[in-house]
Amino acid sequence: METIPAYHENSLINGITIFIDFVPCISAFKFCKPMVQVDGTWLYGKYKGTLLVAVAQDGNDNVIPIAYAIVEGETKEGWSFFLRNLRKFVTPQANICLISDRHESIKSAYNNPNNGWQDPPSKHMFCVRHIAQNFTREFKDNALKKKVISMGYSINEPTYRYYRREIGMLNLDALKWLDNIPRQDWIQAFDGGSRWGQMTTNLVESINAVLKGPRNLPITALVQSTYFKTGTLFPTMGKQHASILASGQVYTKPCIDFMKLEISKSNSHRVDSFDRSNHTFMVHETVVPREGRPIGHFSVNLSNKWCDCGIYQAKHMPCSHVIAACSSIKYNYWSLISDVYKVESVLKVYDEVFQPIPNQGYWPQYEGVKVCHNPLMRRVTKGRPKSKRIRTEMGSKEREPRKCGLCRWSKGRESEEERDHQGIVVDDTVAY
Repeated sequence: METIPAYHENSLINGITIFIDFVPCISAFKFCKPMVQVDGTWLYGKYKGTLLVAVAQDGNDNVIPIAYAIVEGETKEGWSFFLRNLRKFVTPQANICLISDRHESIKSAYNNPNNGWQDPPSKHMFCVRHIAQNFTREFKDNALKKKVISMGYSINEPTYRYYRREIGMLNLDALKWLDNIPRQDWIQAFDGGSRWGQMTTNLVESINAVLKGPRNLPITALVQSTYFKTGTLFPTMGKQHASILASGQVYTKPCIDFMKLEISKSNSHRVDSFDRSNHTFMVHETVVPREGRPIGHFSVNLSNKWCDCGIYQAKHMPCSHVIAACSSIKYNYWSLISDVYKVESVLKVYDEVFQPIPNQGYWPQYEGVKVCHNPLMRRVTKGRPKSKRIRTEMGSKEREPRKCGLCRWSKGRESEEERDHQGIVVDDTVAY
């Protein structure tokens, strides 16, 4: 907790900026994917304020809130306070990936060397949906926006070059605007697998939705609510994964489902070995892939953990080409899966338990500084506060073309000759 000097009725008082973290969450992050998403959302109570949230994800795709902060707003000082304490107490490891929107305050706080994100090294990457939102504000082209999103999701460099060429042919100014954003900050093909397949901030935004009710509460009640919600989550998830581990299952369900799909695709691949130490291979597809792309040929390097398709690097699980290469030399491809996806690792996430809060009569007497709300942050608007989300370009939906109820043509009303071509009798309105 940090205090902020403020004046009320000619007297000096102490406002507050609070960083909230729980010991089990600190221990849990050590066994999660080395990736953190951060976002801010408003408080709805009597006083204005912003709740900053950081979340992680375990190997079973469960979302875990790991830290909170209550600040006066999404300012450079507020984000610096949050990221500095997040780095110091929760995520001190090297090579952590921080995913956020492109808010200038977040970028400034991250780049500040005093906040600790530069040493040990880490990566700051941007949400593709927010980049698409900024793009739409600049160019007002929804068709081009879809190509921008596809460009961000490009899992390998040839796909990235394809969408870049498509955008450049349609709008050269749009391409220049995109080139001003470093491609390693938002293109999946150049992130080195740091994102673990997470291209947006949807994980942390889902937690913001869960906390919509507690955001109406006073600060003490808000802290208690987050403590109880997280405290009851841990034993529930721990029991669930303990029973899964007892059944003999080694890997999580999302991992097993992914591997089953890739193994089925690998059965139709042909493999050529390119060295006697069995490290490099050329894998040839013989069946048209389910993704709809043409048949391809991919280079695989097991020692460098590389496949030309990009899936192996992005997901940290072997793709069908790596599986085919391993099968050709009788190598156990399950050993190439990251330990994060093991049920044993997921169980360790929920190992440490939250302690119940004793009756207030047992609490030690507080003798610290007196803190209170900044009176300048008090809401003056009468009536019930608005709780609906403000719609932006990111949340807008494109209007679908109107279709005829009989022929389902997007043009709506067609001539009798066109409907007869579809096999529809106009007079009796009966479709064959």
